[in-house]
Amino acid sequence: MDKTALVIIDVQQEYFAGGRLPLPQGPDAVKQIVRALDWARHRRLPVLHIVHESRRPNAAIFAPGSPGLAMHPDIRPEAGEPVIQKHLPGSFTGTGLQEHLEKRGVEQLVIAGFMTQMCVDTTTRQAAHLGYKVTVLSDATAAMDVKDPDGKVIPAEAVHRTHLGSLSGFLADITRADQLA
Repeated sequence: MDKTALVIIDVQQEYFAGGRLPLPQGPDAVKQIVRALDWARHRRLPVLHIVHESRRPNAAIFAPGSPGLAMHPDIRPEAGEPVIQKHLPGSFTGTGLQEHLEKRGVEQLVIAGFMTQMCVDTTTRQAAHLGYKVTVLSDATAAMDVKDPDGKVIPAEAVHRTHLGSLSGFLADITRADQLA
């Protein structure tokens, strides 16, 4: 466990009531992220907070200076917990995440946050490709409805389960926050 870090991705107000991308299971996932935070802090494991900010001109979501950028109040970092800003779905792309992990000798990541089908999926794949052992907390992440190429809506729960299923085994272990040991 001493080579494990908790990575919390994009638990920002954009995904909650008042934001532009409210996630149906977001509030439930936050409760489990808090559980994971308590677990990591109790064990004095590194905790890294990832936040997204758009670089697109006139961005509608995650716009610079917008209220949606704020972190959820239950997930605020404590002293010594880095906050790493990203501009693309992958938390390793153009950030100092890998450097932070290498300095701490981290070999295993526990991942929580949003959204399952975008930043959690991309970051998990990147981490696995970089040689990290990855665990994704299935109940500490959430997805949103998406439209398929024909315009048919795929419900959030199906999106969530499909992405976790595609990561399971070869790229990551999938577990629940209450199963962290």
